[in-house]
Amino acid sequence: MKRIICILLATALAAGMSLGASALLSDGRLRGDVDADGRVTVKDATRIQMAIAALVVLSDAEQELADYNLDSKVNILDATKIQKVIAGIENPPEEPTETETAAQTETVTETQTATETAVQTETVTEPEPTEPTAPDVKVRSTVKILFTNNKNWSSVYFYLYNSETGEEAAQWPGKEIKTFKANSMGEKVYYTNVDTDKYNRVVFNNGSGAKSANVALSKASSGFFISDSSVKRGMSVGTYAENGADSGRMYRTTLKYPSGYNKKIWIWTPADYKATGDKFKTIYLTDGQNLFDDDHTDSYGGWEVTDAVESMMSNGGRGVIIVGIDNGNSLRDSELTPDIGDVVPDQKADFSVRTGEQFSDFVVNTVMPYVQKHYNSSKSARDNMIAGSSSGGLEAFYIGMEHPDRFGHISSLSPAYLLFDENVWNDYLKKFDFTSPDMPRLYIYNGKKSLETQLLPSVLWMYDKLTGGGWDSSKIKLVIEDDGDHNESWWRLIFPDSVCWLYEI
Repeated sequence: MKRIICILLATALAAGMSLGASALLSDGRLRGDVDADGRVTVKDATRIQMAIAALVVLSDAEQELADYNLDSKVNILDATKIQKVIAGIENPPEEPTETETAAQTETVTETQTATETAVQTETVTEPEPTEPTAPDVKVRSTVKILFTNNKNWSSVYFYLYNSETGEEAAQWPGKEIKTFKANSMGEKVYYTNVDTDKYNRVVFNNGSGAKSANVALSKASSGFFISDSSVKRGMSVGTYAENGADSGRMYRTTLKYPSGYNKKIWIWTPADYKATGDKFKTIYLTDGQNLFDDDHTDSYGGWEVTDAVESMMSNGGRGVIIVGIDNGNSLRDSELTPDIGDVVPDQKADFSVRTGEQFSDFVVNTVMPYVQKHYNSSKSARDNMIAGSSSGGLEAFYIGMEHPDRFGHISSLSPAYLLFDENVWNDYLKKFDFTSPDMPRLYIYNGKKSLETQLLPSVLWMYDKLTGGGWDSSKIKLVIEDDGDHNESWWRLIFPDSVCWLYEI
């Protein structure tokens, strides 16, 4: 009804008003003068376009001025209207007086049925322009799984099973794999095809005691090897992409952090990246210093996140842009902990300063606009993922909850939910409507070894809280690994599964 009234007013007041009078708000400000320089120029249209692209944030006062076509919304139609007025194609907007508004409202009320019918017949509201999204590409579920026998086992078995149904391809120790080829180092690489929709876990073993850790299989799986130098059971596993490995490009930059220093940013584009054409899905991750195998800046090793994307591409998928944000300094605990309330007493000493909101704002208002301006990255929430582990898993959850309009997917690995007790979480979470269709997809991982045992109760509580509160259970996946540990080796193995499930590839 409000839009109908505005249309009728525009018709009734179409003639006889000067530019200055028609464009002035009741407080004397000039409608359309978003930059407050006393004129309506192309700079104002540009600022509106930047706001739509999330490159700037308009204040409430600027929002009011930016509504140039008087439809109570700020969108591309306002910028277009300004440009047409400047070019003399259209007349400037005409502000109704309070008296005229009341009179016109009364008229509309008296002749509501006839007038509404006439206006609706004459007026066709054009859909607002939407941002282009990245194409959805389905990846084949049957993929080639390789195991480099770098321990020189005399026999190699693949124990394949489904962690959800318990179905086994064969009883332990599984199927002996005899098909192999030699790599450049002379090691035997055993391989077989696996339907990852049917079997989503594998344990590599020699059939007589030596075995790898439990490994998640997905459409982004390819090559594996034993990365632990010891001969103990449950050996750590490394990953690699058989085809297209290291074929993407890495870019590095620094962006000014709100507290004053320059924060390092890594941006990786896949081999099929093009600067124009179809947009690309983008994953934003905390702890950028630990993500890329050629950029480790500490002793923890890396997730080798590019392997997941390159493996997915070799299995028929499309590339994804990866953005790593550095948290390798002494401020990590502070930056990756939101201030949603008091932390539990035994953690107060380490988490007395909590600036996670500032980090969240930095990601949304600085990093994302930079990436979307300089790379062919989709702006749609359905294409953007926020991910992290440990404190980064907590912060990723917080960022995704605060900005579902920017992130449609959250990968929260080994999240430090335990920093806050149930009362604090209940207080924070009550502001969200879990039943909303706009709630993001959420992947949560936790193990059962070392520090993971301390995190597990809070993870289980959070899952029950969210699903019990109405969050669509089909949009939350909780993965608990008996052998799972709190380290980069495990996050490297879980990350590909989270990407495939969240993006539904």
